[in-house]
Amino acid sequence: MQLYLASKLIIKKRPMNKNIFTALAVLFSITVLIWSGCKKDGPNTERFIIQIDSIVHPDTINFGADLSIKFYGPIGPDGCYAFDKLVPEFIEGELVIVSWGIHTFEDICTQSAVYMNGHELLVSEVPAGEFIIKAVQPNGSAIIGNVFVKE
Repeated sequence: MQLYLASKLIIKKRPMNKNIFTALAVLFSITVLIWSGCKKDGPNTERFIIQIDSIVHPDTINFGADLSIKFYGPIGPDGCYAFDKLVPEFIEGELVIVSWGIHTFEDICTQSAVYMNGHELLVSEVPAGEFIIKAVQPNGSAIIGNVFVKE
């Protein structure tokens, strides 16, 4: 379809489908760029095991109750360090817990140190009897605690 103007220029109208396709392609590209910039894991981050200073937990709980364990210690010297997650696993009568942090390599970070400050792990379906809690340290050692679960 062609339209003629008074100056005799010919203007061709683009089909509507092509405009919609172009707009969707641009929107998709912008979304991909934004989404890729929000990843925690990437070339500018590194995961590490957090050094735990202490753990706080009850010595005895009733069977069926949740076990609360709180973790304390420094995560990192500045705001480029952050807590990521606590990963618990029962291994042969022991509850082994690894605390993960993320270090983001940035030019500008807040100057205040970051701490665990009692990050809590709630463990459900704890088996009856006595078992050991091991909070794994970066050097492979562990902070150890004991819990007795009454039937």
